[in-house]
Amino acid sequence: MGHSTDRFRILIPCDYSLACKQALEACATLDWRMPVEVFILTVEDPMQAGAREMMDERLLAEWVKVFSPDINVRNLQAKGRFVNVVLEALAIHGIDLVIAGTRGARGWEGVFLGSHAERIVRVSPVPVLAISQRPHLTGLRDIVLPIDIDRDPVELRACMRKIPGLFNGRFHLLHVQTNPAGSERAAMKLLGEYSRHLRLGHCTSSVIFNESVAGGILRYATQAGADLIALGTLGSPDPAHMFRPSVAADIVNHAKIPVLTFQLSHRQVSVSF
Repeated sequence: MGHSTDRFRILIPCDYSLACKQALEACATLDWRMPVEVFILTVEDPMQAGAREMMDERLLAEWVKVFSPDINVRNLQAKGRFVNVVLEALAIHGIDLVIAGTRGARGWEGVFLGSHAERIVRVSPVPVLAISQRPHLTGLRDIVLPIDIDRDPVELRACMRKIPGLFNGRFHLLHVQTNPAGSERAAMKLLGEYSRHLRLGHCTSSVIFNESVAGGILRYATQAGADLIALGTLGSPDPAHMFRPSVAADIVNHAKIPVLTFQLSHRQVSVSF
């Protein structure tokens, strides 16, 4: 944790939508196994039309009742563009994790901007837990961990250690090959080496073929009955990157289960099949 207190700090961005409500409920029901402090950040975005301040405040007051009395909940308010305000709050309050509800990318807004959760995933320097419409956080027994075997496992292990309360289930390490000519045996060998570097307890390893990495991950997670997808993302704070394809953002927008993303560097390791 990057701050002076011993509490794990969680930020929940609030736009008064049902997606925000589902993020609050997920945070309140998860067994964190450590002291947590929750910051609810309400954002008045000048680019969004409509003002329902009194009704919204009553709504939020009702929603926060899901938290037990032993969890310290703090309300923050700010004006500005949604993602910019979130990034500022992360730095000011020493946040360890963002929890964001997602409705997926739909319609005109979805084509150009995607959901708030997707945009936060792309730029957040701290892990983001994106909650789907039906969160299943009472027991994270099966966790799909997609692996890019060209990247350093030490970095991924360090990211996972930042959220010790979430990783107590069975891991399904997954590598998706998009090249049908690739060697599955060689990929499985590298995936096994990656697994040893991660030092996970109970895990399985699989290599599958799919034309789309995101599509393969989503299909496998469904078949495995997974409770969570956890993956690294090569996001960037540069707004110019917002319109580039992103596997993590695509998964966040289409997954039916929670998705946890970690910001990774662009460093690669030397691996060949």
